[in-house]
Amino acid sequence: MDNIRLGFIGGGRIVEALLDGLHEADYLQKMNILISCPSANNDTSSLKRFSNTIQMTTSNIFLCSNSDIVIFAVKAKLIKSICQEIGKTLDKNYLTNILFVSIIPGLTISTLSQWLQTDKNIIRIMYNVNAAKRNGSYAISSSLNNENNHSLEIYLKSIFDKVAYYAGNVTESELDIMCALIGSGPAFFCTAVEGLADGAVKAGLSRQLANTLAARTMLGCADILITSGKHPAELKNDISTPGGTTIYGLHELENKGVRGAYMDALMSAYNRAQTMADQLAKEII
Repeated sequence: MDNIRLGFIGGGRIVEALLDGLHEADYLQKMNILISCPSANNDTSSLKRFSNTIQMTTSNIFLCSNSDIVIFAVKAKLIKSICQEIGKTLDKNYLTNILFVSIIPGLTISTLSQWLQTDKNIIRIMYNVNAAKRNGSYAISSSLNNENNHSLEIYLKSIFDKVAYYAGNVTESELDIMCALIGSGPAFFCTAVEGLADGAVKAGLSRQLANTLAARTMLGCADILITSGKHPAELKNDISTPGGTTIYGLHELENKGVRGAYMDALMSAYNRAQTMADQLAKEII
């Protein structure tokens, strides 16, 4: 199945993360990848580092005409016109043999289907930038029953399995929650790392060492949680000794409502995905 042609419409950071992870897995060179983006001919494009293993174009129609799987990875405001261009230009029979994949938050399969004027060959995937280091997470929302497209979905899953943990085939509503959790989550965690590092700098540690230790502390804690299966509260309690430094710090976090703030951040990101879905759906006509 390695002769399957994989196309990306859009070449932003999330696409680069997947390419970086596949390169680290020594698999990128075995794939047939085409990327369409405005900077395809720009020598300063960060994608140029993959020039020996991928092909680039500025034409979305050329990409679709030479791809078995097409992944939409552009900003939401651009997707409608791109889909309409594809739907009006490509032969309908050819169109149905392409597996279309959206990684755009809030873009439902129903909306995408109406713009492309095709159905039963569209799925959604959510993954995060951690794929760059083969430590990502991803989930799929799909109900394919066409045998050809289902085989393409299996191939796509085998690709993501090389760089990310598979959370399962979920509903679109669950996928929007995962958009907030695994998609936006890394940015939320970075805020925590930055805050801890700033505190260490304020206390007198060098910036470089503070940043490194804060990040590695989070990395090590995540590893313990995953490998041990412990609930976060259990590990937190293991670390908190009576009258010690940790419980004093935790008291301060509780006073500031940090847990509630993280819950609000996730709900805000989730609600934004829902709002985007509503806005995109209104653009069908």
